[in-house]
Amino acid sequence: MIIIEQGGKNATMTREELALISRLVGDVSEDQLRYVDCFIGNEIGIFIPAVGPCFYAITPDHSHPAYSFVLTFDSYTRLAIGGKTVLSQPGQIMAIDPDAVHHELTSDETPRYIAIFIDRDLFERELGRYPSIRPRPFRFRTFTPGREMMGLLKEFMNEAEARLPAREPLLAAIGTRIVHALIRAAHGIITPDASIGNRVEIHRVIEYIQTHAGKKLSIGQLAAVAAMSTSHFSRIFKRETGHPPLAYLNRVRLEQARKLLRTGECSVTSVALSCGFASPSHFTDSFRRFYGQSPTDFLKSYK
Repeated sequence: MIIIEQGGKNATMTREELALISRLVGDVSEDQLRYVDCFIGNEIGIFIPAVGPCFYAITPDHSHPAYSFVLTFDSYTRLAIGGKTVLSQPGQIMAIDPDAVHHELTSDETPRYIAIFIDRDLFERELGRYPSIRPRPFRFRTFTPGREMMGLLKEFMNEAEARLPAREPLLAAIGTRIVHALIRAAHGIITPDASIGNRVEIHRVIEYIQTHAGKKLSIGQLAAVAAMSTSHFSRIFKRETGHPPLAYLNRVRLEQARKLLRTGECSVTSVALSCGFASPSHFTDSFRRFYGQSPTDFLKSYK
């Protein structure tokens, strides 16, 4: 076993894993990776500088045998390319072709990026599945990643770190998805809106509303249940249900309140508070607007 300091702590890496890294990155040593978190599959590697730079990355005029894609999170990481200095663009991916000469310039700040290395044969084989794309060099071109990219990278890193049984085929499957996400983002192939997935998430929120209607709920809380931003959630929820989220919540509360009133065992005040209304007067106003009569009149008519 080879001991490599990763992210400020000691981690074990086999010689086979170091050989896989070298096949993707180049003739790199464990010492050059001492500040780098490494997540390795057979044909894909993900590298993140943790508490310091990658010393291979700052080696002057080096290149890599694999395709590399650098997703940056700051604006001060700098690359030297053909005598020019190129600044990083936060949230963008820079694509680097195999054998393209470059190097990272040193900085007082620890660089913040994720470097994705993909075996050349794998990338070009999967690119060949897109007949409309004419293969041509990236030449350090930048592009915006798709929404799924961070999720895929996290999934790959978690699986690589867990070292569970069936790790290799799972990493290969996730890696293939990463390759296609990069190809599609780089060439402007838009993935259709995941309407089925959205529908499942909205059904989850509806179930949550049904069981938590008596509590104080906000759009932010409901959006978190759906794992969406508040604006995206509000738009998708209305599209799927025909109602804005809070209007739907109010409707559920009123339906639950009417059921309780029908039992004849609860007062208007207790029903209002148990169903999540701020006050009995708020409940009465909402009930009257929705059903055309007050809760008290409903009780009389129902009896």
